[in-house]
Amino acid sequence: MKSFLGSFRSRSAFFAVSAIIVAADRISKNFFENYLSGIEGNSVKAVGEEFARFTLAYNEGIAFSIKLGGRYFLSGVSIAASLAIIWLIAKTDIKKKTELWAFSMILGGAAGNLVDRISTGRVVDFIDCDFPDFIMERWPVFNIADSFVTVGMAFLIIHYIFFEKKNESGQ
Repeated sequence: MKSFLGSFRSRSAFFAVSAIIVAADRISKNFFENYLSGIEGNSVKAVGEEFARFTLAYNEGIAFSIKLGGRYFLSGVSIAASLAIIWLIAKTDIKKKTELWAFSMILGGAAGNLVDRISTGRVVDFIDCDFPDFIMERWPVFNIADSFVTVGMAFLIIHYIFFEKKNESGQ
């Protein structure tokens, strides 16, 4: 138990990053909910005519607004995932900075959306971009928390594909 608590102290910067992400996410969601008058679908241009807008959306589902379970189920899954990530941060070798930064971004994003799920049962989204793709006409509206989960996952994938294998083989 003592070493586990010591792990938290030595990784305080990573937990601080998660807390900063949660704070930035809360501030941005509150700002845009007020700026867009709290009316779902309200939108203002941000970049170009159609590339980026701020559009208020409420997501009661998971990624891409997929309905899966309800408020309590999704909150429970988010809590379990957050606890697992906290454990990963505490147990990951302190030398593995890329993994630790990635875990801290994922934790911050998951916790940011968890606050919404617990308080209102839905996640506030407001970033509306038209990324070029072939699957959908317009990318689903997202938020800062979603962005950090995505970037953290990308860091992990890049790390495991390009760097972890080299370290294991001794290269």
